Amino acid sequence: MTKRKLPKSLIEKQARTRNNTIEMVTSAIIELEAQGYRIKIRDLIEATGLSRSVFAKPHIRKVLVEYGISKPDWIESSPARKKESRDIATLLAEKDGYIQRLLTENEQMKYEIELLRGKIHLLMHQVAAVGGEIL
Repeated sequence: MTKRKLPKSLIEKQARTRNNTIEMVTSAIIELEAQGYRIKIRDLIEATGLSRSVFAKPHIRKVLVEYGISKPDWIESSPARKKESRDIATLLAEKDGYIQRLLTENEQMKYEIELLRGKIHLLMHQVAAVGGEIL
């Protein structure tokens, strides 16, 4: 018996849906953190409108672990002390990933600010050339 493959369009649609969900959850987390919340999954459910089961899916779980909202599965299920050094190494790797993502986001924001400053500069010169008043 041969295995049937999923159509490419379905695979692409699923990937788009996953990415949209990840973006929705990430933006909700950032927004709630900016408001000073100590974020819980209940808050994210309210903010995103997604069901509770979505937050158990692996791709969303990874985002929750990156932001420190939930712990990785292996931490919750392994009470053994000998794995503690591995746990710390994994936690450090997750935090490094989080820091790297924040640095990238920061660079993107700086770039956007530069573009906006340039547009403002050009608009101010256009208004001055027309003889308009800048408020």
